[in-house]
Amino acid sequence: MNFLLDENVPYSFKFILEKIGHNTKTIKDLNQSGITNGEVTKLSIEEKAIIIIFDSDFLKLGKDIQKKCKIIYLKIHPRNPKVAQKLILENLDKAIHLLKKPGKVIITENHCDFRIP
Repeated sequence: MNFLLDENVPYSFKFILEKIGHNTKTIKDLNQSGITNGEVTKLSIEEKAIIIIFDSDFLKLGKDIQKKCKIIYLKIHPRNPKVAQKLILENLDKAIHLLKKPGKVIITENHCDFRIP
């Protein structure tokens, strides 16, 4: 699977995902630092990648763009990279399965939920 990590996702996620066989790029890898959330979603569509985010602002993007992209939102407060890594590894297979079509998977410490835009 192809993944695109938003700028606020720790770089360590790249290595974790690659270690288990996924193609993973960061915004920085693509020399796109500082782009808007809308541009990140367009980039994910071009790259045929699932975006991994910590930023709930992505969930507020227009429905037209949301209908085309696939997003995993890690909703944990406070942001703790170790907890986030554990949650992504525990829920990744389910999230990939749910994201066979565009939509959002919201992962919290208590559940993994799929939403269609």
